[in-house]
Amino acid sequence: MYRWIFATASKFGATCARETAKRTIRLAATLTTTELSTSLRCNVMGLSFPSPVGLAAGFDRHGRLYPSLPPLGFGFAEIGSVIPLPEPQRSLGVDFVNTILSQYHQPHPTPLGVSISMNRKTHPIRMADDYLVCMERLWKYSDYFTINLGVRAGPDLHMAEYDTTLHNVLTATKKKQVSLSQTTGLYRPLVVKVDINRGNTDSLISRVQEFAFDGLILSGDTKIGEAQRMLLLLEQAVRATHNQIPIISVGGIRKAQDATDRLSAGASLVQIYSGLVESGPFLPRRINALIDSPQLKISIQD
Repeated sequence: MYRWIFATASKFGATCARETAKRTIRLAATLTTTELSTSLRCNVMGLSFPSPVGLAAGFDRHGRLYPSLPPLGFGFAEIGSVIPLPEPQRSLGVDFVNTILSQYHQPHPTPLGVSISMNRKTHPIRMADDYLVCMERLWKYSDYFTINLGVRAGPDLHMAEYDTTLHNVLTATKKKQVSLSQTTGLYRPLVVKVDINRGNTDSLISRVQEFAFDGLILSGDTKIGEAQRMLLLLEQAVRATHNQIPIISVGGIRKAQDATDRLSAGASLVQIYSGLVESGPFLPRRINALIDSPQLKISIQD
């Protein structure tokens, strides 16, 4: 049934397909609930995740979908990317997100991460300030933050020409993490999102290690049939970091086997987006069931 819904919605474009997926998620959450096996729970970055399966940033930009996710088997969610000022077709801005997140009871039933970025028109000299504004405004409502380096049709901190700006952003956000932790008594892990299709991935991963960030998101718009490439790059990243930094894998996870392959390759957590749009709201449940199978548990542990 959902395949037919997706095929019909896709004829009207990607935005229509995503919005249709959101409606089915809200509906499914009111009709069902998922009891997660305790064996799925994992501790990453000092946070407890009921399941290693999360929603990727970009799907729910402002956090309005978050209450519907735990009943469907999601172990965490990442919203955004959030930016300081509203931009058409991109974000309603940090103040709007602050209003949404302030309504949710804490502690959250599943970790809630916030991807943060810069406004397109912000001058490179002031880009770090955009990230700091988002951290300050949402610190008490988020469980972790993701530093999103790229902006479509705008500055892309993956690229070598923005190396100085990238250094400033990474330095400033780490300092802000320390100061906010001290003033609020709340520690929020910081994660950097690196797109394998932009910039020098090895160099960027080294920067994440150099600044001692809490985690790394390895992402890429993997096309159908390119799953092996993503697995190879993930395995290389695990080796490069000596398995000392948690890696969240996202991009091209369209079925349960894709997710379990990433976990077996060394990812600590996985995030889904395109697979959710294409397969519907019960994809997290199918992934969790496969992860919880005895054969896969042995594979991941090994």
